[in-house]
Amino acid sequence: MLKDELMALVDSQDANGGFSDEVFARLGELVEAIRAESPWPEPTRTLERIEGRWETVFAHFGGKVNAGKTRIHDSTLALQSWNRFPAVPIRVQRICQEIARRGNAYNNVIDFTAADGRTQGAVVVRGTFRDDPGNAQRFHVEFTRMEVVPAPGGSEAGLRAALGLTAGEPLVAEMKPPRVSSDVVYLDDQMRINLGSLGGMYLLRRSPEPPVSVDLG
Repeated sequence: MLKDELMALVDSQDANGGFSDEVFARLGELVEAIRAESPWPEPTRTLERIEGRWETVFAHFGGKVNAGKTRIHDSTLALQSWNRFPAVPIRVQRICQEIARRGNAYNNVIDFTAADGRTQGAVVVRGTFRDDPGNAQRFHVEFTRMEVVPAPGGSEAGLRAALGLTAGEPLVAEMKPPRVSSDVVYLDDQMRINLGSLGGMYLLRRSPEPPVSVDLG
């Protein structure tokens, strides 16, 4: 019942344009309550249950302003890449996370549409994870590389043109790994809840689609 209420709350508020303070507070209460019911309470020791592609149905990154955003929302390339790329306007269509035991991959894939309303691409944030011997829910994550790539069927030249980037501007950026961690506090076959070390909260549904940035072997 907790899971049903949680997902219904997310779906209804996304349809209504975002989260009020009251609804966001209720979301936090439900997350705390459902933690004790996780079928797989030690995710780093059952990695086969967590690897694959997951689609984010709710995310905020520690700042209150993020709690009010719907899944599809206006943003910038800079905001979605931690300022590794220019502040070009984009429309975020969805955010997925892809995890693989091979290489301990822990990637974020942000699908977007350029300002022309037609050209599609993705920001791929590549990272790796390691476990925490003292906490089987905790993934220590290092993000090391950002890539801007065209959607399947698109071209790099077309994406550059839609984003207003010149041929000489890079679409790949290395980064110094920030020290972050993410606790998977709930995990079943369809849903996952993460609480980040910077105050973020993330609800994800398992996707039937194959991952695009990792190799599951």
